[in-house]
Amino acid sequence: MKKILIVTSSYQFVRSFLIPHIDYMVRSGWIVDVASDNDGTSLPYVNKQIDIPVKRTPFHPSNIVAIKRLSQHLEREDYDIINCHTPIGAMIARLASCKARRKGSKVIYMAHGFHFYEGAPILNWLLYYTAEKWLARYTDAIITINEEDRRNASKLLTEISHQYYLHGVGYDVNHVGVSHKKRQNKLRAQYNLREDDFVCLYIARYTRDKNHKFLIKALTELQKHIPRCKFLLLGDGKEMVACRNLSCKLGLEKSVIFAGFHSKISDYLQIVQVGVSPSVSEGLGLGLVEEMCVGLPVLASRVRGHRDLIEDGKNGLLYTLDDTADFVSKLVYLYEHPEVRKSIGTTAQENISKYSAENIIPQMMDIFEDVLSS
Repeated sequence: MKKILIVTSSYQFVRSFLIPHIDYMVRSGWIVDVASDNDGTSLPYVNKQIDIPVKRTPFHPSNIVAIKRLSQHLEREDYDIINCHTPIGAMIARLASCKARRKGSKVIYMAHGFHFYEGAPILNWLLYYTAEKWLARYTDAIITINEEDRRNASKLLTEISHQYYLHGVGYDVNHVGVSHKKRQNKLRAQYNLREDDFVCLYIARYTRDKNHKFLIKALTELQKHIPRCKFLLLGDGKEMVACRNLSCKLGLEKSVIFAGFHSKISDYLQIVQVGVSPSVSEGLGLGLVEEMCVGLPVLASRVRGHRDLIEDGKNGLLYTLDDTADFVSKLVYLYEHPEVRKSIGTTAQENISKYSAENIIPQMMDIFEDVLSS
C-alpha cells in the first residue's frame, strides 16, 4: 500500500483545492497524510493531520520550528511520495525531507504560480527565484500549471530532471454542481439583490496579489454607466477588513457584498451575470475555471494564468492590469450586449472539460507512478 504526505501552508488550502485528489487516492488504496499549519480545518479522507507552524513570511522563526518538527515526523514514517504545494509549504517540505529522500521518498513539488514571473518586482526574483534555484537540488519532480511557469522551470530550474505540466488542480464538479431555485432566491433576498441588478462575482482569498481594492475603486466609475452594478466577493483572508473599510469610505456598502468563504458555490454562480478577476498574478485561476464551466462570461486581467485560460473575445475578455478605463469599458460592453455574454459563456463551457478534476487527477496519479519508477 503506497503512502503519501501532502505538505502545504494551510489546511484550508487543502480543503479548497485537493479534497478530490485525496478522495481518489484513498479509494485507490493509498494512505494519505497531510502536514500544515493548524488553522482549525478538519479534512475528510485523511489518515493523519500533522500540525506544523507554517508562516507565509519566508524568514519567520516559526518556519524553522516547522522544518524541525516535520523532519522528526519523516524520521518516524516512511512515505513513498512527499507532495508539496504553496511556496513556503514546499520550502519547508524540501528542507525537512533530506533524510527521507535518502531512504527512498520522492519529493514532488506542484507550483501553483511562481512568485517570480514576467513583471514581478525585482525583489521577488532575488528572493523567490534564488530560493527555488537552491531548493531544486532537493526536488525530484516539479509540476507547473501555466505556460510561463513551465518555460521558466525548463530554462531556470534545470537541476530538476522530472518536469511535468498539468491544466491546474482540476475543478470539482461537486463544488459547482446542481443549484436549486429556492436556494438562489434565498441568497438574493439575503443580499438584497433585485432583478435589475448587474452582479459581478469574484472568487479569491483576500491578499494583495488578488487586488480586491482595484475592483472596489473601479465600482465608483462603473456605477456612472451601470447604476445597479454590484460586486459579490467570495473568500476570506486578512485583507478583507481593509477592503470593507474602503467600500465604506467610498459609500459602496450596499454595492459590495462580502459573502465570505463557501465550500460549495453552485448557487452563487447562478445569481450573477459576469465573473471577474483583477488578480496581479495567477497560477491558473480556479475561480475563473469554475465560473467558465457553468457558462458564465468572464473578464480578467491580462496576466500569467489568465492568459492560459482565456482567448480574448472568444471564451472570455482580458483587460490591461490595473487599467480602470479598460476594465470599465469592457464590463460596460458585456452589460450592454447580453448576446455577447451568452456567446462567450457558451464557448467557455464547451472547452473547459480539460481543466476538470476528472481529467486532471488520473494524470497526476500517472506522474506519481512515473516518478516512483524512475
